[in-house]
Amino acid sequence: MTIDSYLKKQTEIVRWINNHLARPFSVDRKRQLALACFDLAIEHHAGICLLCTSKLYGPLYALLRVEFEALGRGLWPSHVATDEDANRYEKDELDIGFGTLLSLVESQVGLPNGPLSTLKSKHWSIFCSFTHTGYQALVRRVTQTHTGPINYPADEVISALSLAGTFALLAATQLSTMAGDQDLVDTTLAKAREYAS
Repeated sequence: MTIDSYLKKQTEIVRWINNHLARPFSVDRKRQLALACFDLAIEHHAGICLLCTSKLYGPLYALLRVEFEALGRGLWPSHVATDEDANRYEKDELDIGFGTLLSLVESQVGLPNGPLSTLKSKHWSIFCSFTHTGYQALVRRVTQTHTGPINYPADEVISALSLAGTFALLAATQLSTMAGDQDLVDTTLAKAREYAS
């Protein structure tokens, strides 16, 4: 599969999410924080697709961590946060590390040491390297004779797009439950299963 053909698949996901989840939501304060996080994760996915269209792979990779954090931070007020926690979050005074935050969420939903914590523990350092101009971000940009997007391996770009799509669909699944529409939940879960297969 080429980057362009895989990008088409991701662009279809962007359209699908927009067509199904661009709707009004009636939520309380904590769930409004969650909704905004999930919406931002979905927007980061759309941004990743736009960056890929222009072969801007450096910022595409950098946004993976940001999208992952938006998803995780949305799960936290939706499943774990107290009103006091929400107050601290609204003041940008949240003092919970991202790994702890994911562990709290996964424990709350009955998945201790679940897939998000596993992803974080195995790949966080490379996410940080991409986002903060570490060596992993640099090594993909240069060869002895060239610099730029031609040096990114196609399979890695496709893998990054795939992960971004997974995060977007997880966020969309959370939004569908917040909409209170069981048909939408079923449809979104079916889309996520189709994507995973």
